[in-house]
Amino acid sequence: MMNDAELVRAAQGGDTASLGLLLERYRASLYGLALRILGHGWEAQDAVHDTFLLALRKIEQVRDPAAVGGWLHMVLRNVCRTRLRERQGEILSEELPRYAERRRSPEPSPEEAIDRLAMREWVWSALATLPEGLRVTAMLRYFGSHASYEEISAILGVPVGTVKSRLNQVKVKLAEALLRTAGLAHDEARLLKEFQERYWRAAFDEYNRKRNYEILASTFSDAPPVLLYSEGTVFCGHAFLVDHWEEDLEAGIKMPLKNVIAGKDITIIESEFENPPEDPFHCPPATSMVFFYHDEQIHRVYQYYAPRPEKGES
Repeated sequence: MMNDAELVRAAQGGDTASLGLLLERYRASLYGLALRILGHGWEAQDAVHDTFLLALRKIEQVRDPAAVGGWLHMVLRNVCRTRLRERQGEILSEELPRYAERRRSPEPSPEEAIDRLAMREWVWSALATLPEGLRVTAMLRYFGSHASYEEISAILGVPVGTVKSRLNQVKVKLAEALLRTAGLAHDEARLLKEFQERYWRAAFDEYNRKRNYEILASTFSDAPPVLLYSEGTVFCGHAFLVDHWEEDLEAGIKMPLKNVIAGKDITIIESEFENPPEDPFHCPPATSMVFFYHDEQIHRVYQYYAPRPEKGES
């Protein structure tokens, strides 16, 4: 059996099975400590799940692999202290946002840390086990550009309270799924992600350079796709989509692709809008589109537009 130091070094090299084994090894002691500090079983379990997700992001920071047990317990204590301060009203009740972390230190974002550890396929495989509502919420929160509760609420058309509830469930289920899937082959998740990225980059390149939308149109199912805007408007059918694209092409609009977030049966596309100089306010600055697939074709779309700047603002 591998000792702690061997598991840490393997995990830092990208061996997800080793990290899963390490976290499982310390689950009981971490839960016992959290229970002593917080006093509530459900809250202690949630603190352990938070610790697991932080360990996924920060395992490369462990300088003494043989002392990883102490490091994990330190992480847990910090999580518990945060929860105790929340009870006393010293900080906001939200989980610590990743944007606050970025302002305080140059640490990499969760996505960058996962990429560096060669663990992203592991995370995507774990996400694929979640129900659709939880999965799309997690994808937007942890990998999207519009990651605030309010923006996710607007994109998905659900109350902010529902977003918070889903993310609380995600933290629990994702931590458990990460342990269950540790060490499994994730080629399918990797290949799907790579295919979707290539496909959508080709589709947006065709739209922006060749001024054509054939690749975009071929992605939607033969049945009329449903397009839901964040303000509640609903449109159906290819005719509406084609009219929409043709209108924007005629106006000289371009859509530089910013990000492709691909998971099982769900793809999130983030792009900017480039308006012509003579009509700088034709389109809002950016959009996020959430595509839901059935039989490899899109049958439902949620679209969110970033707020337009006021005229006269830079």
